[in-house]
Amino acid sequence: MALKGKRQTEKNRSIFQSMGHAWHGLREVFKTERNFRYHLLITIPTIAVGFILDLNLMEWIVILGCIAAVLGAEILNSAIERLADLAANGKYHPLIKQAKDIAASGVLITAAFSAVIGLLIFGSKLF
Repeated sequence: MALKGKRQTEKNRSIFQSMGHAWHGLREVFKTERNFRYHLLITIPTIAVGFILDLNLMEWIVILGCIAAVLGAEILNSAIERLADLAANGKYHPLIKQAKDIAASGVLITAAFSAVIGLLIFGSKLF
């Protein structure tokens, strides 16, 4: 767990401590990242439509894998942006802009391919 009032300087002592930090990070990205919340919001109708269309096991695996990939990409993008902002120390630098743009493009590619996969799976059930 996150240490209250203290900063951790050593490695995590247990899997539970590691998981506590991960949950803290997930709460942080949810609170601070609008695009993460948008992606999360899109998962609700996606899952609902999956139940309505009675997806088979393999279709669920692919859909849930796409959801996890998009959310994971958004989390990694947010982490890269924070580190880049720290490295830039509040100043503009063209390499920092490139790093942030490239990280964002990873989310774009992941989301776009996930949307195509969703259209293929859902479309095959509808048409």
